Amino acid sequence: MSGINAPHFPDRRDVISNKKTYFDSLIEQAKSIDVDKTDWSNSDFKPRSEIVEKQKVYFWIRLYTSEESNLTPDQDVTIEYRLSGEVLTTRFICFAKKGLEKDLNHLVVNYNSEDDKKVLCLMIDADRINKDSDDIPFIRTLFKVGRHYEAQLLRKDDLVVKDESGNEIEYFDIDF
Repeated sequence: MSGINAPHFPDRRDVISNKKTYFDSLIEQAKSIDVDKTDWSNSDFKPRSEIVEKQKVYFWIRLYTSEESNLTPDQDVTIEYRLSGEVLTTRFICFAKKGLEKDLNHLVVNYNSEDDKKVLCLMIDADRINKDSDDIPFIRTLFKVGRHYEAQLLRKDDLVVKDESGNEIEYFDIDF
């Protein structure tokens, strides 16, 4: 709009620390606008938005193994569906914790910070499952929180899980 000089919004930390002075300056700038002298005929009042930074969302799955794993965080773990050759790369982030069973109705009271090296927590970018997933049409249907979820019946042998070195990880369940 002509006649209005919109100030650049300062860093959030500056606003919090100097709240009174920043808001006072905004009020003074707003008071100085003469709406009677502003030409409103050429103004565009349609709402506008600009995506400055896209937010990342991740899905977490748990892989239950019968033996303890020696993986380290930030290693890739692949899930392959043998029948179609689909491959999904996930990221190993951490082990689950022992003793996270809900021991008081819906609460965990006796928390134990010890790692359970038989339960791997894997992370997958949600866009990989919901949007960029044409190459994994079956695997994407396994994710309960995904847009393509369908109840599936499959044999455990149809899904192969491998570490970065290509070694197969023996598992007994995957919680998608």
